[in-house]
Amino acid sequence: MIPLAKKVILLGCLLLLTACVKNNFNQQNTLVPHVNVNFHVNADFISLVGQFTIETGHGYQGIIVFNIDGNNTFRAFDLGCPYVKPSECNIPMQVDEATGEMSCAGCANDDIRFTQYKTGVTIGETQYYLREYNAYLEGGVVRITNF
Repeated sequence: MIPLAKKVILLGCLLLLTACVKNNFNQQNTLVPHVNVNFHVNADFISLVGQFTIETGHGYQGIIVFNIDGNNTFRAFDLGCPYVKPSECNIPMQVDEATGEMSCAGCANDDIRFTQYKTGVTIGETQYYLREYNAYLEGGVVRITNF
């Protein structure tokens, strides 16, 4: 009877762990507050590899949407600084208009930069990540959501 109980507990733990996995990207260790996001942008505005658009009024501090491959792959990130507490900094990250490179320079005195490919940083022994949203092509628009 005891071995059966252990198996049931182990199975329950495995089900619980797999039920918590929703996205294929890391949403842990970000200080950016969770807000509901569900909007779209016209795919024509970001039709080439590396192009991006900044959408204010969405997410916590605005959202930057990148075209990754020129086809159907897009990534979207909140512009809230992932490693500074919102109570200490309430402004969006600065974005380089030519490259889309992001930094928390307005909140922190450092040279940490983020890109659509470099989405995390280690400070001390803690890793922090940009808050990423689902972004996918749907008809002629890119849908950005966290539902």
